[in-house]
Amino acid sequence: MQTPVAVTYVRCARGGAFGELVLDGGRMDLALTRAGDHVRDMHPGSDVAEALRLVPDVAFPPADCADVAEWVAQYNARNYGTQTPLPS
Repeated sequence: MQTPVAVTYVRCARGGAFGELVLDGGRMDLALTRAGDHVRDMHPGSDVAEALRLVPDVAFPPADCADVAEWVAQYNARNYGTQTPLPS
């Protein structure tokens, strides 16, 4: 059975393609910087604060996941084209 993990989902409300998970106690500042960069790059002239949404959420890593932080890092890497396959 998958164990739910509390996260905050940082997402761009303009296009919806950008989203990043932040574990509780994680580096929200870094996620907000990356999301702000996305808004400035992909939606020039948009108000960054208005474009971002911070949503309390729950993630479900695979049941056999030994390192949730690594799983979250891999999930987030899809935004930057650096993702390696997650174990299934």
